[in-house]
Amino acid sequence: MNQVEAGLRAKLDAYSALTALLSSATAIWNQAAPPVTALPYVVFSWAGGGLENINPSEIHNVLYLVKAIADDATEAGVLQGHIKGALHKTTLTVSGFTNFYTACEDEVQLTETTREGTLLFHRGYFVRIRID
Repeated sequence: MNQVEAGLRAKLDAYSALTALLSSATAIWNQAAPPVTALPYVVFSWAGGGLENINPSEIHNVLYLVKAIADDATEAGVLQGHIKGALHKTTLTVSGFTNFYTACEDEVQLTETTREGTLLFHRGYFVRIRID
């Protein structure tokens, strides 16, 4: 896990309104949850971005997808609100860098059907993180 991901994970872990509603206090996963993980849970993954290359410093402008996955649409929506509460306009601790911008930008709402016929509701945000 890189420094941005560690800061993102720490901020989500520390938001008790979110973790209290998950299947466990540690049900926050980078990239993908392990098979047969109990619902609901949160997944975050890198979605794009990198160095801005606009000055000699190391300004990074990255985008992460952060979403809750649940088998109930209302529950997923509530978790989405807590993701925004944890991350929108906050400051992440990113080792070796200063985080000067974090914001929930585009909203994500997806629904999938498992092989067993269960509906899974994905609700979250693309989160822009800028560090220097």
